[in-house]
Amino acid sequence: MVSMTKPADDMRETAVAWLESLDSEQRARASFDFTDTEQRSDWAYFPRDHAGLPLLKQDARQQKLLHALLTSALSLPAYAKATSIMALESVLNEIEGRSADAVRDPGRYFLSVFGSPADNQWGWRFEGHHVCLNFTIIDGEVASATPIFFGANPAEVARGDNVILRPCGEEEDAARELLLSLDADQRREAVICDVAPPDFVLSNAPLVPDECLPGEAPGASPFVTRLFGETSNDVKDAVRFDRATPKGLPASQMDASQRNLLSELVDVYVSRLPEPLAEAEGRKINLDAVHVAWAGAMKRHGPHYYRLQGGSLLIEYDNTQDDANHVHAVWRDTDNDFGDDALRGHLRREH
Repeated sequence: MVSMTKPADDMRETAVAWLESLDSEQRARASFDFTDTEQRSDWAYFPRDHAGLPLLKQDARQQKLLHALLTSALSLPAYAKATSIMALESVLNEIEGRSADAVRDPGRYFLSVFGSPADNQWGWRFEGHHVCLNFTIIDGEVASATPIFFGANPAEVARGDNVILRPCGEEEDAARELLLSLDADQRREAVICDVAPPDFVLSNAPLVPDECLPGEAPGASPFVTRLFGETSNDVKDAVRFDRATPKGLPASQMDASQRNLLSELVDVYVSRLPEPLAEAEGRKINLDAVHVAWAGAMKRHGPHYYRLQGGSLLIEYDNTQDDANHVHAVWRDTDNDFGDDALRGHLRREH
């Protein structure tokens, strides 16, 4: 059933119901001050000692309420994608031959609530391996829905030529369709490097910086930074991030059909949100300002990376690790991640 209330109201109601279902110990583990800027902006897409209350420490009713919160914040396809990614943890555990008590566990996804849903300012984060959602609600409206990250390892589970599961397939297919539509001159501008970086450039930086080399964004995890240890300086420089000067091919140099493909690619990310929120976020995006940058292989199953950047839009995608069967895909708002000017001012001073 489609909700007739706005997403912020749905989030508030479901968050309140979830919090009320917790005992005092669970609530203490799940709750943080909204003003705890370090914690609120400390997001990650890899296994770590996550803050918050994990699914595996909740009973069946509490888990259903948590999933109700997820469905209030995601479109149905995106919710299906998120739950598929979570289920992949069991597959990955089998592939890696880990023990039953290893970190690969669909129950190791954590929910944190910042402030009280009854307040004018509050937020929440749902985080675990390859799923990270961050929402900030101010004065009854969703002030920020980013960073929002989906990934998958393995990116594709297949039996022969039959694909059994590929949660982040549309992120790859829509981008490759756009790339292959470019003529030779356009492609020379769009392809910024023949080698893809081992992860996306900003990794889990709490704030989008003015510029940085891959893995060197202020506040990014040393775990991710180490991935770039053997990356050549030429590759690092080729894919470096610069807020003022986006790399790649601008939309202004695309024809109408190519711009339509670009719009469809952006929509893959924006449509992760429920329709009213997706429409509001979509209106903020100036497609004319967006640049498309690609690095690495152009054919399927080869290591590749792309970036969409322009205005406040920043999308990074990579599929390079584990023989190019390991996807990361993140959407960020360069001006409004976590939706709080005070937070951004604090982070700029600290980092």
